[in-house]
Amino acid sequence: MPKSETAKKAELCKQRKRLQEAGKRRLVVRDSRRPWSRQNRTGNAAARRDARALSQVRHSGA
Repeated sequence: MPKSETAKKAELCKQRKRLQEAGKRRLVVRDSRRPWSRQNRTGNAAARRDARALSQVRHSGA
């Protein structure tokens, strides 16, 4: 039994809306997650640099 045009249109509209919502949510999630990783990476880099400097000092026999 074929669906009526209006029913088909309503379903498509609903589907499109759901997809748009999902896309928006994905964008928000990505934006909220991004700064953290950057902060963590810079923190790790700084810690690594400090550790390297310390180990050099330690090994130099000073």
